[in-house]
Amino acid sequence: MSTTAPTRRRHTARWVTGGLLVVLVVVSVVLATRPTVQATAVQSPLDGGPAPAISTTTFSGSPVSLASLRGRYVFVNFFASWCPPCQVEEPSLIAFNFEQHRVPHGAALLSVDVDDSASAGANFVAQWGITWPALPDHGGAIANAYGVGSPPMTFLIDPAGKVVTAYAGPVRLAQLQAMLAGARDG
Repeated sequence: MSTTAPTRRRHTARWVTGGLLVVLVVVSVVLATRPTVQATAVQSPLDGGPAPAISTTTFSGSPVSLASLRGRYVFVNFFASWCPPCQVEEPSLIAFNFEQHRVPHGAALLSVDVDDSASAGANFVAQWGITWPALPDHGGAIANAYGVGSPPMTFLIDPAGKVVTAYAGPVRLAQLQAMLAGARDG
């Protein structure tokens, strides 16, 4: 038996192992340097016009309407329990809601669950401890009125009830703050 066969196998194994390590390092660098997923501003036919009416009940059975929030800036956020980007944005919405409750005339949040079962939407709301109005839109009427193709999507409504801007994708806390500051300054 020749000693070159085991040596060749060891060299081949080293090359394969080394190649795999190089691939893993390259993939790690690419993933670490990718920009974070965040919402982007989108053109909406609703921009500058009146926000479509919302008047229904929340998951907890409380009545809610967009009209009752007039006089405040309102973020209308469309989500679904099965939507991974919706889960990514939820901590930002929670932090923003907490922040806005601490300032005079803070903005309000209104979350609309689309394309979901009643139990899945209610479980999502309970799981995240959402304290602002969250409502089911199982027929899709509200999402259709806003032109929402897929969640997450967020609209900023001004105190007069007009759509200021729309964002598609998971919003971050800094984006919510910037949208609100821009609307108040603009």
